[in-house]
Amino acid sequence: MNKPPQVALIIESSVSYGRSILQGIARYISLHHQWSIFLEQHELGTPPPAWLASSHWDGILCRPTDTALAQRLKRMKMPVVDLNDLHENLKLPWVGSNHKAIGRLGARHLLERGFRHFAFCGFTNELWAMQRREGFREVAEKDNLPIPVYESPWRGSNVSRWDLEIEHIGKWLNDLPKPIGIMACNDARALDLLNACHRTGVLVPEEVAVVGVDNEEIFCELCNPALSSVAPDAGRIGYQAAELLDQLMSGQSPPSRRILIDPLGVITRRSSDTLAIKDRSVATALRFINEQALHGCTVTEVVNFAQVSRSYLERRFRQHLKRSPQAEIRRVQVSRIKQLLTETDFTLERISELSGFEHPEYMSVVFKRLVGQTPGQYRKQMQPVGTNSLIPGSLQLPRINPAPRRRYRAANAG
Repeated sequence: MNKPPQVALIIESSVSYGRSILQGIARYISLHHQWSIFLEQHELGTPPPAWLASSHWDGILCRPTDTALAQRLKRMKMPVVDLNDLHENLKLPWVGSNHKAIGRLGARHLLERGFRHFAFCGFTNELWAMQRREGFREVAEKDNLPIPVYESPWRGSNVSRWDLEIEHIGKWLNDLPKPIGIMACNDARALDLLNACHRTGVLVPEEVAVVGVDNEEIFCELCNPALSSVAPDAGRIGYQAAELLDQLMSGQSPPSRRILIDPLGVITRRSSDTLAIKDRSVATALRFINEQALHGCTVTEVVNFAQVSRSYLERRFRQHLKRSPQAEIRRVQVSRIKQLLTETDFTLERISELSGFEHPEYMSVVFKRLVGQTPGQYRKQMQPVGTNSLIPGSLQLPRINPAPRRRYRAANAG
């Protein structure tokens, strides 16, 4: 009887990104081959363990790879898949996040909210942060407007004291036009940005909307306000890295290109839950739609709340958003349906209730018309690779209570 392959996992378990990679690897193993796994818990940035060189491995999945370690791994002459985000051109098979796509997604998220001024807050000389910045610029600089950037060291002896760093970011914020949408290179950097906003009296999200990256759920919910964040697909990275290592261990040639994994999407929370529209009637209508679309509001109710004629509101919506009020209601509802399909195992009846539809059949018709797939097809497509079912009732997003709609006074009432 053949022994299972011995595989070393040099992957941090201290943060959710590393743990999600490990979950993806576990999914692959459970569905394909049993491996003898060697793993010890450690933090991000911890040097490779001493036991790495003390045994013969059939394969290695490695996150802290740098130039010296890459050379060491090559000398060991065994299948290796590199998962690092700090170095390029190490000449090892590589799987990881598409950081430029992460930046583009953050920019589109802010564009959808009507922002026309953008900025980026990152770290100096960090490959992953620079790639996210470049992706952000690709989308945000389409009108040839320069994107203000604040960067400072993340690691090493030149890192500023925390309070001085917040002060520097605050001075940078004061010179930016408002309202403005700012993407931070990760959630930790976004917290620095939020702290600087609080210290300088800048309102979030009314004056500065903030979106981070990594979607560390507890961390994001503890921020004030709760932090919107781009969610990388770390689980898929782990799954595909394990699949690639399996192929290498069976004697197949490594791929000629790096394998880039696109992000899952933006998890919207209060820090960017706003719209940068100067037109008062449109801003008022949008606020009503955002608060009431998931309870089944109508265009008539929107018009009454904004206290303008329907034709006037239609013209203004098309001028500012390039879509009608009805299309905006459906956009909010469909976005919520997608999130519920992706992150819960709720029935279509429950999803229709939470997204503003009285009947699941009509919800399905609207969803297919706008998305091009049935809800079931979309759920199957978005289900993480290698899973058989979603976590029962799980939901990463702010909870929507199916309570009766609140009664609003007219927008301009005293």
